[in-house]
Amino acid sequence: MEVAKELKAARETLARAYTDRRSQLEAGPSAEDDGHDPIGVALLAGSRPRGGRHPIQELISEAVQHFATLGFSLHESSQLEDIEHSFDLLAVPPDHPTRSPAHTFYAEDDIVLRSHTTSSVLRVLARESTNRSQRFVVVGACHRNTVPNARFTTQFHQMEVVASDPWLRMSDVKGLAVTFAAAVLGHDADVRVRYKAFPYVLPGLAVDVSCSACDVQGCGLCRGTGYLEIMSGGMLTSGTLAAAGRPPETRAMALAISLERILCARHALDDIRHFLQNDLRVLSQFY
Repeated sequence: MEVAKELKAARETLARAYTDRRSQLEAGPSAEDDGHDPIGVALLAGSRPRGGRHPIQELISEAVQHFATLGFSLHESSQLEDIEHSFDLLAVPPDHPTRSPAHTFYAEDDIVLRSHTTSSVLRVLARESTNRSQRFVVVGACHRNTVPNARFTTQFHQMEVVASDPWLRMSDVKGLAVTFAAAVLGHDADVRVRYKAFPYVLPGLAVDVSCSACDVQGCGLCRGTGYLEIMSGGMLTSGTLAAAGRPPETRAMALAISLERILCARHALDDIRHFLQNDLRVLSQFY
């Protein structure tokens, strides 16, 4: 009973306060009103900092648009992958260091956070295995269990450009890479193409650009070489294509693009972690 009486008294007190305040507001300012605004509406008039799209997302949109003009479509992909698509179907040896939990994040015994977008490429190729002529890109975050430094982080963003057609040659891979580098870094960019081996492409290549962070003098980002690797790829091997359900005569190419490194080359930054640490002092320079 005592609780009920207290609740009734509180309700009546609140009702009277509400009625009194409403009457004051309807009557308008009184003669005693000194003009002071207790709500402080004027304090809300100050400008608030405007946000913007993250530079990585801006570059993804720019790259997708570039390849769309060449007939490439964007395919969604998952960051979770199984061991089969991450390693087995790409001819990665059973004893390769990248299979170890010391290099790859395992969610379950046979499920990992993808360490590259090529595993997603296999799924798209298999899903449309009857399509002999195909052009698409997959893009998104990848993860590797590594000690973060200027060049590598535990999370990074990668785009992979894939085409399949009977007439494809290695020169098409090179031309696609050099054209994209010119589109995002300018036609005067110092780009070099060199041979590089990968288990799932033959032949393979890597694309380097002169390191603008150190003016080709050597730094942690470019490992002291003066050049920064921004792309890699080649012609997919017959074994990789067979794993995707493609016939032996299929010819296909893949080109992986490191987005954070391209941003570093474009803006003369010496550490890819600038784009992943959410430091507004850095990111606000891009909106």
